[in-house]
Amino acid sequence: MDIPSLLAENITQGFFIGFLVGLVVKLASKGVRNLLIIQFILIKFLESRNFLIIDWHRLTNGLIGKEEVVVGQAQELLDTLAEMGVFGAALAGGFILAQRLFKS
Repeated sequence: MDIPSLLAENITQGFFIGFLVGLVVKLASKGVRNLLIIQFILIKFLESRNFLIIDWHRLTNGLIGKEEVVVGQAQELLDTLAEMGVFGAALAGGFILAQRLFKS
């Protein structure tokens, strides 16, 4: 195969997969968002009635001081996306198009 046909194939596949992922994320994010809101309200209600005891300060204790790890992982993700090249750009384009077409 020659280079232009390979590029066209990668662009087409990336755009199509990105569009499908964008649609799935758009549909699933509404359901997950609502589920998390209901769960948080239920937990806070049960905590206010003394059915649950939650140490909220201890929950965030593991996140403090981990900035270096998060920055390192974000950099690795960015490097991976940059290496994907044309396929990654087409994937992102399809994802953004799906998000814009199906606004709620």
